[in-house]
Amino acid sequence: MKNVWAFAFECSGVAKVGGLAEAVSNALKQLSERGFHVTLFMPSHGVHKNTETRKKLQLEKIPMVIRGKLKEKCFIPYREPYRYKIAAWKGKLKGFNLILFSGLNEASSEILDDKTVYRAKRIEDKAVLLARGTEGFIANLEKTETPAPDIIHAHDWHAFPAAILAKQQLEKLGRKPAFVITIHLLSRPKTSWRYLGEKWCGIKNEVHPVFIDGERKLLSHKELLKKAKRRIEAFAALEAHIVTSVSKSYLEEEVIPFVGSACKCKKMHIWNGCDWNYKQMLKKVAEKFGENIKETLKTTEIRRYHLRRYFLTKAIGNLEPEEPFLDEGIVKETVWSFAKKPFLGKGKVEPFAEDGPMVLMTGRLAKQKGVDTLFKAIPKILREIPETKFVLLFLPLPEEKRLIEKSAKIAMKYKESVRVIFGKAPSIYILAHLSSDVFVCPSLWEPFGIMALEAMATGNPVIATQVGGLSDTVVDIRQKPETATGILIPAKDFESLTEAAVSLITALMIAERTEREGQLRKKELHDLAKHISFKPLKKRVLNQPTYGSKLRENAIHRVEKHFRWNKIINMLIDAYEKAVNIAEAS
Repeated sequence: MKNVWAFAFECSGVAKVGGLAEAVSNALKQLSERGFHVTLFMPSHGVHKNTETRKKLQLEKIPMVIRGKLKEKCFIPYREPYRYKIAAWKGKLKGFNLILFSGLNEASSEILDDKTVYRAKRIEDKAVLLARGTEGFIANLEKTETPAPDIIHAHDWHAFPAAILAKQQLEKLGRKPAFVITIHLLSRPKTSWRYLGEKWCGIKNEVHPVFIDGERKLLSHKELLKKAKRRIEAFAALEAHIVTSVSKSYLEEEVIPFVGSACKCKKMHIWNGCDWNYKQMLKKVAEKFGENIKETLKTTEIRRYHLRRYFLTKAIGNLEPEEPFLDEGIVKETVWSFAKKPFLGKGKVEPFAEDGPMVLMTGRLAKQKGVDTLFKAIPKILREIPETKFVLLFLPLPEEKRLIEKSAKIAMKYKESVRVIFGKAPSIYILAHLSSDVFVCPSLWEPFGIMALEAMATGNPVIATQVGGLSDTVVDIRQKPETATGILIPAKDFESLTEAAVSLITALMIAERTEREGQLRKKELHDLAKHISFKPLKKRVLNQPTYGSKLRENAIHRVEKHFRWNKIINMLIDAYEKAVNIAEAS
């Protein structure tokens, strides 16, 4: 059980869109360190054209050409039959092997080399050519010096056709690989046998053993697709020996109900991990900003409130010249057009005039992230605690132009209290996390929510909606006050978000004042605590004014104890062992 073939569209260090890339990269790195021989198959997304990237990934073209013709006309409205011609590149990353497929003719290159990983009108085509590239690779397996897999692991639906075809091709060679899928995020696309079959993706309709409803059954691929109601994620789940997702809540509440109860017998959850180290990050920030902070704030020591004051009143308005990074196109044009304060043009913002308790939110700017809930809560929070500062570090999407404009309007309306940075600003990203008081995740749904882990790893109590993976990661104050890391609230409930934010901000303010000034007078403490409407939290703060600091410590400790990749990898290895046992018995 030592050879693993992984299939994905993203991997940090090659091509990254979101959290999937980090999850794939970290899991494969850990497997390699545990002695597994790991090979990741991906479309090149054009990265092979970059000399620096080729050198970094040690990419070398394998001496073979994969060619063929997609014969059936028009499986989807925009695609005519065409000839494909594919190259395979072999490389290395973090101890595991890479196989990247690129185009050798115009039709193939237009698809495989497109740097937009998930271009709306090309996703199905990339999935097809990843499958065909894999088929050609297996046909030339001896030339590639790549060991056949004991386990095939596919991440999200785009990689499923290639992985299923690989399983079928290897079985014809006398191999019996175990098949594991991970659904990081349900996309719910429907498909047809016309697409999955021999004319396009290349899968042959064959009767074969599958493990469903807790037993071995013989079914054809067409029968599986019919049972899956033409849903590609359900089709792959029925085909797989083990079905995983990134949190227990998301797996049981969303994934299994969607793919079908026949897969209950083979479900497992494998959390995402976070290797952010609080002390190491603090050291890096001190090395980069320390002297400026001491000089600007006239202090000889640096505490968290010093970081916050420097971040809010200086650093956020002093990005690197090329920041924030934005892809060319409608997003960049829209963001660069904002020039009314606090925006300064080209995505930059002016700093805040004053320090204040800081609320941070990061991640993709999408309706799913619940930003509308936060926007409704902001004025209510400001009425209770006017000095609050909101910092929103968003990754904008072309299809969310309305939300980009709405976010900018919120910042313009509350220019004393809100800053939005659209795009990547790595020079301040870590500093922002180490400066903030409270982190918010008001998502409508969230398979896992890596941003909550990053926040907790940097000592931020988290307010999150009680959905998906957020329910797994955040420990609610009302349930377990001794080990709490934040507050869980209902989705779409801006009143609850307001109440939680005001309560948590107040608890952190009291802890900070206690740290700075020593023990507060009883009347002063009670006056401040009036803002805390969460009774368990209020009781704790009155008995222990530094409880806000304990929440920070709890958050850091929870990530270190449960969510380090070197611990989470055991969950994945356990899934592999179970998949191998099922495959051998089938």
